[in-house]
Amino acid sequence: MALILSRSDIQRCLTMPEAIEAMRLAFGALHAGQAQMPQRLAVGLPEQGTALLMPSLLQTTEQEAFSLKVITVMPRNSLRGLPSLYASVLLLDATTGRTQAILEGGWLTAMRTGAVSGLATELLARREADVLALFGAGAQAPTQLLAIDAVRPLREVRVVNRSNEHYQQLVATVQSLLGAACPPIYRAASAAEALKGASLVACATTATTPLFTWRDIEPGTHINAVGAFTPEMCEVDPETVAHARIVVDQREAALVEAGDLLQPLAAGRIAGPETWSELGELVSGAAPGRQHEDEITLFKSVGLAVQDLAVAVQVYRNARQLGVGIEVDV
Repeated sequence: MALILSRSDIQRCLTMPEAIEAMRLAFGALHAGQAQMPQRLAVGLPEQGTALLMPSLLQTTEQEAFSLKVITVMPRNSLRGLPSLYASVLLLDATTGRTQAILEGGWLTAMRTGAVSGLATELLARREADVLALFGAGAQAPTQLLAIDAVRPLREVRVVNRSNEHYQQLVATVQSLLGAACPPIYRAASAAEALKGASLVACATTATTPLFTWRDIEPGTHINAVGAFTPEMCEVDPETVAHARIVVDQREAALVEAGDLLQPLAAGRIAGPETWSELGELVSGAAPGRQHEDEITLFKSVGLAVQDLAVAVQVYRNARQLGVGIEVDV
């Protein structure tokens, strides 16, 4: 029997610390050659829609699992009053091929995207970092804040975004998730205001031009950039990238999709991927974390299928223990 797990089921079955540990396992396995992950496949759908297929296989001493994530991006859904993006994750037993679970992919994606930023922040940010400048207040923003707070308890959060409605939704969501432990959250009037005195930055937007300038970045700042996922998109300005130590989720994926890096690379502003570190190298100890107090570090993530697989396995285990979900014969 397989489990069908809804968004609310997943929220019950996955904490952010668990998601961060799942990312540690995933990137360690990726570095060790224990994960297979073909580049995502895109299929055109009617009305300029796109389906993205993301398979992944994880083979460690503890587990063997396979997942397929399907994301549909439908630009015209806004005219129908529907979300423009839907996602589902199919989890299989890699040994028998049996379907174990079908999971709602929206919250799963937000959690794993936040968790990888949390892991990068743990490895790269200054120990005393406690002020976050958060760019964007959309679907990815709450879990970015949640994950960073899990590894660097925050004293203050400054939000830079365009929509007051989205800002209010962000505050309400984070307060409901963290309760009394929620740090003070303010809306900054400008990027410069948000960045003054901030040692942590999270970018979770769909921007095509930089969100801030190098002159506003404080010494020793750690930046997580997760919003841009095409060569045309860009959140971090080239001057900041040129001054930063660059860490990516995977060089191969970054060279296909990371506009934040591809644009300054094409302009000759930064060196090639052989000078970048992969997160799995930091997890395994093959590359160092933060090297000095004033170092600017940039973690650029475009999202990998092995992340979805690792958190799906954790959710499935917890759901079985808690008796959560609907069992179906598939």
